[in-house]
Amino acid sequence: MGFHASTRQSRPGVAAIVLAALAVLLMGADSRLDWTEGIRSALLSALYPVQRLVSAPVLLTQVVTEEVESHIQVHRKNEVLRERLENLEVENQELEALRRENDRLRQLLNEAQRLKRSVSAAQIIAESPDPFHHTVTVSRGERHGVHPGQPVLSPRGVVGQVRSRSPLSAQVILLTDPNSAIPVLVQDSRVRGILAGTGSKDKLELRYVPSSARVEAGDILVTSGLGEVFPKGIKAARVQEVVRDPHSPFAEITARPTVPVSRLEDVLLLDLDTQKPAGQERTKSQDKEAS
Repeated sequence: MGFHASTRQSRPGVAAIVLAALAVLLMGADSRLDWTEGIRSALLSALYPVQRLVSAPVLLTQVVTEEVESHIQVHRKNEVLRERLENLEVENQELEALRRENDRLRQLLNEAQRLKRSVSAAQIIAESPDPFHHTVTVSRGERHGVHPGQPVLSPRGVVGQVRSRSPLSAQVILLTDPNSAIPVLVQDSRVRGILAGTGSKDKLELRYVPSSARVEAGDILVTSGLGEVFPKGIKAARVQEVVRDPHSPFAEITARPTVPVSRLEDVLLLDLDTQKPAGQERTKSQDKEAS
């Protein structure tokens, strides 16, 4: 019994030694003669599909992760670019507004230099909601030397006159107001008349012009200088239509203001040459007396 037990216990040891020896011999032979190269190549070829199958989920996960990260990065970049574009558009609008304001101020300065009179620029800060009376409020008042009757101009011509004032602002009655009337003359023929507002911001009337007077559509109407309010030669309107009635001593003449009063933003307040304040816009009875 003891012999058989020891024999069974020694067999694994002997087998291990034999296998180890064979392994050493095979490694030595393989290193010199490359006997196992074909076997190893065949095993690798057989295992390649299995390796690809096993690694496919990992590769797919990597690809999906990279695509998702790439999409997120592109989305973030697009958001940044969109925000920059919006900021640039806002800046461009602000620059365009500044450019237009500079153009208006340059025109006002050029007009002031041309008139060779003391002027002050003002912004329109409010407009009357009354559709039948055309007045605006400007950003200069009594503290700035503004006084009633002061003429108000733009680079394109007559705007109106100051009607009333407060310490920091003034109310201007526009040329198109029904209560406004100023003496003018036809630029070419020098025919005189009274240019009166009608309540429409696009229509004026040239009154008290004889039917025989030389006035035609397209003629320019300029201030005559009478009344010592507006300087002579300031553009006021352009004649649109002349209707002559043989039974009326006066022609019916309509004109369009040279200044688009509904789109005004800045104006010039023109100081008077005399110290005494000029009167406000003329009344209709005064117009008849002047004619």
